[in-house]
Formats: sequence, structure tokens, C-alpha cells
Amino acid sequence: MRAPSRLAWALLAVVLAAPAPMPVAAQRLRTGAPQCSVDPVTPDPTPQARKLLCYVYSQYGNHILSGQQESTWIGGPDYEIDHIHDNTGEHPAIRGLDFGDSKDLAPRAIAWWNAGGIPMIGYHMGAPTEPDTYDGTKTPVSIEAVLTPGTAEHRSFTDRLDQAAAMLQQLEDAGAAVIWRPFHEAGGTWFWWSMEGGAQYNRLWNFMFDRFTRVKGLNNLVWLHGYDGRPQSSFHPGKAVVDIDGADTYAGDGDYDPQNALYNSVRDIVGSSIPIALHENGPIPDPDLLRSTGTRWVLFGTWHGNHLTAGNSVSHLRKVYGHSYVVTRDELPDLG
Repeated sequence: MRAPSRLAWALLAVVLAAPAPMPVAAQRLRTGAPQCSVDPVTPDPTPQARKLLCYVYSQYGNHILSGQQESTWIGGPDYEIDHIHDNTGEHPAIRGLDFGDSKDLAPRAIAWWNAGGIPMIGYHMGAPTEPDTYDGTKTPVSIEAVLTPGTAEHRSFTDRLDQAAAMLQQLEDAGAAVIWRPFHEAGGTWFWWSMEGGAQYNRLWNFMFDRFTRVKGLNNLVWLHGYDGRPQSSFHPGKAVVDIDGADTYAGDGDYDPQNALYNSVRDIVGSSIPIALHENGPIPDPDLLRSTGTRWVLFGTWHGNHLTAGNSVSHLRKVYGHSYVVTRDELPDLG
């Protein structure tokens, strides 16, 4: 078990010194993972999933978890992680992976968990019967057909869900919990899952949730629901099937704005108690501006390639990854 990190002492100092601390639903134990009364929406969650969600709640309003999306085609899947470590000496707390990009991601996600990190997995799923490519994600499809048993679209959809479930089961078997981030950028009109409006989007989300939890019996997932840059309340499947909410935006290179208006727009929809994530970003918001503006993103997820290397200067990366407000992998508690 790890000794208390500088993050633990910093959190204690904040709690003791602040006259009106921001509300949190959990308190971190100095000797390990936090305890809390918040249950994941997944039925009968694994102990690891419980610890992961409690930890996220404990950091909400107090710190921001660092995250980085991998690519698999730019010098190997560790290109972005190595860029951060080579320039800052740190690793992000969260490694982002995508089942649409890489069907063999499970070993990397498990290795990241075993190294003390958190895997966050999404899925750029092609429209059913279309390939899992970026063009496939932008192909219109009848969601009614996708959800109707007996159609080619339904068979394709359920087959892909089952493949993803088998991958996630590998992580559960290895004792790893996952932040699962499906059907992201909800409300945008570019991906097939959002093209027919909020009601149809919510049907897709709930179908996946039911198939993963009740049919496939996955218990290790923490469900992150991610809006695009213009959150709409109609694109929300409900708090009964969402653990973490969020949104994303891509500011111009070198623009380290905290995105306070976007954060507030999500909070206005989901309330102040559920953690809110900046689940995709290019430039990383300045930690000092996050604190001074009360922009309480619980995590950031910097996108891969140039979004990391051109969007963020080396000096900014060093500031972010050395900042007391930003959680790096070595500062995470034992969530196993």
C-alpha cells in the first residue's frame, strides 16, 4: 500500500483551511482508497468499481485527474504517454483507449491498471452494418432498425456490443475497473447515434446498459456520459444509468481557457452533485484558472496526436503535470 502522497496532504490542507469548501460525497482515506455512500449505477458492482467511483467523487471540486488518449498509429500506442513522461517526468492518471481504433486494447488497459492508473475506454462504433471507421461513425442509419430484433442492423449492433463486452470482461477478470465512455459527444449531428434526436439516443444508451449489465453481467464499469460542446437536456439517458457526466471542446492551440461556460451548461442540466468531466480536449485548461473561476471539471482527457503536441506547449505541460491541483498516476490511491 502506498504511503500518503503530496496530494493527500494537500487535500487535507484544503479541507482544514477553506471556510466554505465545495461539497463532495466522499472523503479520501490517507492510507488508501476513499470510502463513500455513492453506489455505481452498475448492478452489484465490483469492489474496484466502487472504489473508483468513490475516488472520483472525492476529487470533484478539489482536484482534476489528468488523462491522455492514446493513438495506435503514431509511433505505437505509447506515443502520447511517452511525450508527456519525457517532458514532465509524470504519467497521466487516466489512459484513454478506443475499441473502434484498437480491438486488442485489453492488455494495455490491464497493464495501465496494474501500474496504478485508470483506464477510460470509448468506442467510435461504425453505424451498424458499416465498418468501425471514422466514416462509418458518420453514416446515417435507422435507429428503429438498429433496435428491432431480426434486422441486419440489430444483428450487427448486438454483435459489436458483445465484442466490446468480451473485451471489458477481460478487464473484469483481471480485477480492473473501467470508466466506460460510449456514444460520446451526445447531441452532435456528426455521429449516427445522435442524428435522430435525444429520445432515440437515450434508447440506444439504455439498450447498451441493459445488455452489458443484465445480459452480459459486467460489474466493473463506471459509466461516463459525454455531451458535445453544446449540451442539451434531451440527450441524457437518466441518472439511473450514468455515474459521471461531461462535455468536450477543442480550443485553439495554446488556448488554456478553463471552459467555465461549458462546465456550467452541463451542471445546469445534471445538477451540482454528480461529477462533471472534460472528457475530450485539445489544450489543457490552466489549473490556476480552473481554481480561480470555480470550474470544477473532475478530469480532462487530452486527445491524441497534434491535439497534445501542438495544442499544448512543453512549458504548459510541465506546469499542468507539476501542479498541486492536478492528479498524476503516482498520486492515485490503491483502487484494486
